[in-house]
Amino acid sequence: MSALAGLAKTLKRSTMFDRASLSRNFNEKFPIITLDLNPIASKLLHEDQDMTINDNLERQIRECGDRQQKRTNVKAYMTDWYMQDASKGFQWVCNRAMELAAKNNPNEVDMIPYDCWGAIYREGDYTIMHNHWPQLWSFVYYVNCPIGSAPLVFDKEVSKYSVEPKTGLMVMFPGWVNHSVPKHEGKERIMVAGNLTMDPFSHIKTLEGRGLGQWRSVYGTRGNTKRL
Repeated sequence: MSALAGLAKTLKRSTMFDRASLSRNFNEKFPIITLDLNPIASKLLHEDQDMTINDNLERQIRECGDRQQKRTNVKAYMTDWYMQDASKGFQWVCNRAMELAAKNNPNEVDMIPYDCWGAIYREGDYTIMHNHWPQLWSFVYYVNCPIGSAPLVFDKEVSKYSVEPKTGLMVMFPGWVNHSVPKHEGKERIMVAGNLTMDPFSHIKTLEGRGLGQWRSVYGTRGNTKRL
């Protein structure tokens, strides 16, 4: 028996959708894309000549403070959700994510950053398994991660694939993919994460062309729609 076949026999079936009577099991591949941005991030900022991009990001994450107090899936120090709205450093990360997504989209689509935040993992901090549905792409950018930092783990029961953090590395994956971070040990693990979504203005324009006005939601802004 090959090592791969032996590994396959040890994999457990996911129970994520057992509550849905129509669920069916499929073996599906999904992209996990990595890009080393350190050659760029290690250069000095034009606006702040005494700091690199990563140094500037780390400073902003610390200055923002812990706004979430471990109330989210991220059980670590975490900033505001929408840091890209006011920070050029976070905008830089989002722009790199947009470029990477555009190169890997299965079809052309107009995108914008939905949210982007920073986090600092200290001894014992971790992230609960979750996903970012309904966002198109999720991304992580490692600002300052020492060797041996807690990995980014995907799909707890199917593949257990993981990515080892490295300063300057960007990791991108579909928003519906489950991921987590086990308990961190060692020096601080500092990173930026976020999501890309479809540009709503582009989406609305398309819907208007199809007669958007003739539809209304049954549940206000949520749920199913019906024709008037």
